[in-house]
Amino acid sequence: MLTSLGLEQPTHKFQEKAVSGFQQARTGAVRDAACNLDLHLVSDWEEFEALEPVWNDLFERVGQSHNLFQSYNWNWHWCQSYLRSDPKTNALALSIVVGMREGRAVMIWPLLSNRHMGVKYVCWMGMPVSQYSDVLIEDGPDRLSWLEDGWNFICSRLGADMVCVPKVREDAALSSLLCALEVEPVQQAEAPYADLAEAGNYEVYASRFSSRLRKNRRRQHRRLSEQGDVSIEVLTEGETACAAAQQAIDMKRRWLQNQGLVSKAFSDNRIDAFFASALSSPDKPAGCQVSVLKVGSDIVATVIGFVCNGRYATHICAYNLDPKFAHSGAGSLLIDATVQDCLEKGLENFDMMAPGDAYKYEWTDATVMVSDYAVPLTPRGRAYAAFGACAYSAKAAFKTVPQRMRRALLAIVGPKV
Repeated sequence: MLTSLGLEQPTHKFQEKAVSGFQQARTGAVRDAACNLDLHLVSDWEEFEALEPVWNDLFERVGQSHNLFQSYNWNWHWCQSYLRSDPKTNALALSIVVGMREGRAVMIWPLLSNRHMGVKYVCWMGMPVSQYSDVLIEDGPDRLSWLEDGWNFICSRLGADMVCVPKVREDAALSSLLCALEVEPVQQAEAPYADLAEAGNYEVYASRFSSRLRKNRRRQHRRLSEQGDVSIEVLTEGETACAAAQQAIDMKRRWLQNQGLVSKAFSDNRIDAFFASALSSPDKPAGCQVSVLKVGSDIVATVIGFVCNGRYATHICAYNLDPKFAHSGAGSLLIDATVQDCLEKGLENFDMMAPGDAYKYEWTDATVMVSDYAVPLTPRGRAYAAFGACAYSAKAAFKTVPQRMRRALLAIVGPKV
């Protein structure tokens, strides 16, 4: 398969074995005669690593800028940090579905199997770090048929009680399939973004917003400068970048604690390992960059984002809770500087991703809908889906509780509820 794509053969013996097994008509492989599509299940780490050149080739051909979470490198770093962190107790298992046609990959579903409360469910690789779920797939007249074949393969072959499909953009390939299946979302949110291609430069971009807002940012910058020299640095790899990312994660955790909020992602220390991996592996770049605003030697605000095919996606925005920086607007100033940096680099989309928190609309002028889906396949899956719906409602209700009361409740029950 790899040689038919014109890609180099892997050099390691274990990879040769994996590729050999992947090239052959594996036990249980399914062929759709009408579309001449072979479907394969990759559930082994060696096969996953052997899939790298095939995955990269498909991503280069069909990957859109919003597919940044479906790249091989992104998911490799995630697997290193989450899947392989504790394999003896980890319920996660690779369940990647690959569609082949005429000797090349035309479709990849980056999936995992998981178990919780006795329920087996299929979910997307990368969660909770990834922010968009999608399938990498070639365009063409058979596109929807391939997606339906992939879906049927998942439902019939993986033995799951439920399929969880979080954070699907309305312009995703998956969206057309879920629409055809008439699946209703369990939750929706807006992902605000700015189209930088139309602006071309910062002056044109800034003219979209009120003079009052622009004046307020200049005032914030002057006020911050009174406390020391203001500097901004963009880091893309190495020990300094890793340290800055870790500090951003720590600041975010302190902010969540201060607000009395719960975050599944930040309650898990594996997110620390993920960003350390993404920023310290030059041979598998994930497009990660850390923007840091300092006043003197103090880090006051940090933004961690990712760049892919002309898109910049903000992932973590964090700021220093030290009272001397309160109301300084440092976070806003750093986001504003990040937009300027994107424009200077010729990026076309500044994506602040879901949910549509009020502050994000200060830099954006458009939105795309992002939906969560839970598709039960068995009675047990339906019961679990109903439990999940109740959990969604409870979490939404918890956010409406006054901040002081939220902090008191979390102090009693713990941050991982």
